Amino acid sequence: MMKDIRKRIGLEDFFFNRLADIYDAERRFMKCFAALGIAAGHDMLKEILVLNIRTTQKHLGHLSAIMERFNRDETNGRCEIVGCLTEQASDLIRDLETGSPLRDVALICLVQMIQHYKIASYGNLMSLAVELNHQKVKLLIEECLVDEKRLDFYLTEIARNFINPAAI
Repeated sequence: MMKDIRKRIGLEDFFFNRLADIYDAERRFMKCFAALGIAAGHDMLKEILVLNIRTTQKHLGHLSAIMERFNRDETNGRCEIVGCLTEQASDLIRDLETGSPLRDVALICLVQMIQHYKIASYGNLMSLAVELNHQKVKLLIEECLVDEKRLDFYLTEIARNFINPAAI
């Protein structure tokens, strides 16, 4: 019995540490998406990146509410992956010609790498929320996951139908 309690406390701490990490990632990626939206050449890509900032703000609100509900501090997380991806974003913006289809291809690739990180994070958090019997938390995380998958789908469609053909 005691062993089960220790495992559960450990899993719950792990869960909240991951929540704090994705909070940090979302906050920092939001700034990155603002820069990428400015750097994008294609109007549809610009629009989707700007719209994603509002979605990210919603996600930050969800994550903050979850942490507050459990008296946890969302500012304790530090997602190291963000630094690598935002550095890559800066390099792309600097190195590729402004307004070129190739730059937009590269931006979509980068944004989709970010999306896949967030999809994996939210998917894992959702599974942990279920395991920890946090049903209301699971619903908020699931909403974030659906939003991230939707953006990934839209990016694929924009790339496939507009950006990639223009780069050929």
